[in-house]
Formats: sequence, structure tokens, C-alpha cells
Amino acid sequence: MKKRNKALSGILLSTAAIALLASGCAKDEEQGSSGAAQSSPTAAAAAKRGNITVSIYDRNNIPPEEGTWEKNRWVEWVNTNSPANVKYVPIPRSDPLPKFNALFATASAPDLILEYDTRFRNGWYSQGLLMPIGEVVEKYSTTYKDLMIKFPQLKKLGTKSDGKLYEIGRVSPLAANHRIYIRKDWLDKLNLKMPETTDDLLAVATAFANQDPDGNGKKDTFGINMGFGFFNHMFGHGEVDWSIKDGKFVHEWEGLQASIDFQKKLFDAGIVDKDFLTDKNGEKAKQDFLSGKLGIYLYQAINEKDYDTFKKNAPTGVLDIMPMPKSPLGHFSPIIGSPIQMVGAINAAAKDPEAVMKYIDFMIDPANAKTVKYGIEGTHWQVDAATGLPKAIDAEKNKKELYNDDLGMMASSLLFGKWAFTSGLPESNDSQKALKQLALKADEYYVTKERPIPTLKPEYLPALPEDLSLIIKNVETQISPNSGKGDVWLKAIVSGASYTAEQAVKDGRVIWEKAGGTKIDEFYAKWYDENKDTAFMLKDLYEFGEQAKKLYEGK
Repeated sequence: MKKRNKALSGILLSTAAIALLASGCAKDEEQGSSGAAQSSPTAAAAAKRGNITVSIYDRNNIPPEEGTWEKNRWVEWVNTNSPANVKYVPIPRSDPLPKFNALFATASAPDLILEYDTRFRNGWYSQGLLMPIGEVVEKYSTTYKDLMIKFPQLKKLGTKSDGKLYEIGRVSPLAANHRIYIRKDWLDKLNLKMPETTDDLLAVATAFANQDPDGNGKKDTFGINMGFGFFNHMFGHGEVDWSIKDGKFVHEWEGLQASIDFQKKLFDAGIVDKDFLTDKNGEKAKQDFLSGKLGIYLYQAINEKDYDTFKKNAPTGVLDIMPMPKSPLGHFSPIIGSPIQMVGAINAAAKDPEAVMKYIDFMIDPANAKTVKYGIEGTHWQVDAATGLPKAIDAEKNKKELYNDDLGMMASSLLFGKWAFTSGLPESNDSQKALKQLALKADEYYVTKERPIPTLKPEYLPALPEDLSLIIKNVETQISPNSGKGDVWLKAIVSGASYTAEQAVKDGRVIWEKAGGTKIDEFYAKWYDENKDTAFMLKDLYEFGEQAKKLYEGK
């Protein structure tokens, strides 16, 4: 126990240290609540302004009249107030890797690369495409350097196997990231209970597809959409392919087989969209949900616009959050956000790392980050005197003008205090009130160590050497388990009795072993044996989230 406590002290902030930072949070809020994110254009202009490029996720959500990521109100805001001239490089959110790789191949990748997927960043690191930034941070940073001192995990997790710092990270409250939405009005109409087990889930989804829950006399509803990651989590196969069993870090095949077998049952029963294979980015499932034709929707957090569309198409529709059903392999939760997460890196070919670092500092400053998230004070929001939280001045105006959330990708929202927590979500109208209650329920059901996520999060695993990364790349299209792109698993789901989940896993293991995958299994097993007492494990994730909530939620 003493060894464990010593390890925790090395990776978790002490309560006193967090309390010290929390006491400074009020000062940050005081400075940021006046819209200080408009910053000081005069000071920015006086300083040297470099020219940089920065990636930005393109979600096709900018109203035509607002422009594009080449020019819109937020691009102009950044270029007016930040210490650098910024050109944004749009990256398709639904499938970012091909675009990034094409940019790297043509020596035109952005100077600042912002990407959530740890596997992608690790791959670029192993290819020598990322810049070591330890000296850059030390020489040019103030804000991020201070953040790393306050949260030493950022340096720990941003450092690669060569001992050098490569990545920029953020700290956030521990919150639900993915949700299982269910039509409560359909449950009530069909006199069904909330599913508690995977058998219950199959039965309810079947009823939603076959018993005309929308009452239009037609068989035109789907029971559930095909969310691969959700089903994998349900059966104990998480975001990574390895889990801890009997004190060892081993490749998780059992849960994957159970997940594929369950999805086969859904497909064979005809209660999911038979054309799900063509729904590459989940847009068809989303439209089924928004049009009121989907009973159980596996997704992230729906936004206010989506909720309004749903209610317009299904005025009597009532949404609820479903706890993840218990499976024969355990009781787990869907993906939750990382309270400490690496999100970006600097291109090794960047010509002006000083300008990049100054831009990073500007964007993560709590005052500026709040403006990116909530808009301009006095234009988009004002402080509610009763709650001390930001309140929309014109919700419809905000829907049109606040499409810029991805600009805040590096922001450490934990520094926002109570503004960052689910309890601080706005309630300016009926839609916001409903969404807030759904979000609170999702946190209650999913952010709990009693029903944990089944495996470590990918950002807490070490980067693989280039030769091992290449092995994964070579087999990705065949056996990638969470993206819905694994050919072997998709074949098993749609092939009925002619190709079982058991056979698919046997074939998948052969593919893995022939490609050299056992070397990766051995690499991770060795890493776990040597670092299990000091690495950031699931227990640490939940403990950090609990401590931060106690100290920041009321600030």
C-alpha cells in the first residue's frame, strides 16, 4: 500500500496543490468574465507577429453567411487579438487521418497539429514528423509552462520514449463523453422497462423495431444504431485492445468476440439499418434519430440544434439516458473524457515555433478560452447574477454565430471553475433545460468507478516504436475493432450462420500474429509489468476526477 501511495503522489496533484490552483481560478474568472478574451490588440500588434498554420476540425457546421475556416468572425477575432497571424487548415472530423497524411506527404502539414487520436499522433512521432518542444516551451511559453508546473501529469504524458516533450495537453473535469439515448415515450407506450442487461437491450430494441412505437401503422422504425465502440465497451473491450486480467496486460479477444456476436444478433433480427455499412460517418443514423425513427441512439452529446430538430419531428418524443446494460463479461460504462489529455503537437517542419508557442499560450489563457467557448461578453452572454454562470443573451443568435468550439481544443476547462462542470450548463430555454438534465444523468450513470470503462484510455499508453506502429497500420483495415472499419468483424456481423463471431476472432488472431502483432502484445505487457505502480491507471483517472470536482466545481 505504501508503494501505491507513493506512486500516486508522483502522478496526482496533492489536494493542497489543487487547492492552491483553485484559489487562483477565481482570479482567472474575474479577469475573464469581462470578455478579456478580446485581449489587448495593441500589445499583440506591438510584439513580433509570426505567420503560422493551424489545423481545425471541419464539421460542416458553419452557416454559409458566416463564411468558412478561411475567413469568418472567429478567424478575424484570432487574427486581431492573438500574437500571430493564423491560417487555419480544415481537417474532416469524420475521417482526419487521410487528410493529415496527405498534407505530411506533400510537406504542407500545418505548423500546429491538433488531433484527439493518440494513435495518429504516436504514428507521426514514430516517423519523426513531430518537433521536440521542451526548449520551445521553456524559452517562449508562460501560460502553458505554468500549467505544466501545476499539473505535472501534462509533462509526463506529453513526453515520448526518447525522454523529450512533444505534445500539448489540457486538464478538464471528468465527464461523460458518449451517451446512450433512449426514447422513454416508446418505453412507456410499449410498457417496457429500461434495459438492465444485454438480453434486455436486445428485447427492447426488437420491440422498438417491430411494434410500431410511433403509432403510424408502418414498420419504419429502427431499434438501435450500430455503434461499434459502445458494444465493445459493453462487453469489456474498451478503447484499446489490451486489458488487465489476473495482474497481466493482455490482448482482449474475449470481449471483442462477445461484442461481434451481439451485433450479429441485432443485424440478423432486422432491428438495425441493414445499410449501416455505407453509413461511414454515422450521418444516416443521426438523421434516423433526428427524424424520430430510431429508438436507441448511441452517440456523443447531442447539441441544442439537434435536440430542437428531434422535437420538431417528434413533438411528443421524450429522451432519457440508459445506463450501459450489464453483459456476461461485466458492467461497464461508455467512453468518458480524459481529465488529462494530450491534444496537439508542433510539426517538425514548423519554421516559427516561437509564434506557434505564443499562439498556444494565447488560446489556452482562461480569459481567451472562455470567449472561444461562450462568445463575446455583452454580445453573446452575460453573467447571471443569481448563479454566477454565463447566460445567453440571444440563444438563436448564438446558434448561428458560435460554431467555433474546436478553436478551444487546447483549453484547460478545469480552470473555468464551475463554468466547466455539467452542473454549470445553461438553462435559458426548455431545450437547454432538457439537455442539462440528460447530461447530469449521463455523468451520474457513466462517471463512476463502480461501473468503470473497461480498459485504459489510449492516451495513457506509451508510444509504440515505428516498426510496431507499422504493424498496426498494416492490419488496421482488416481488424480495427472500434472504428467500424475492421473487414473481418463487419463480415461476421452481416454473414449470418455462415461466418460466426468465433471464426472471425480466430481469423483476426491469425492476421494479427502473422503481421507480428505478438511483438506489440509483448511490448505492452513488459511496459505494464515495469510501470504499473507509477503509470496513470484507471484508478488514478477516477481519483483525479473526484478530487478536481470537489475543489473546482463551486469555484
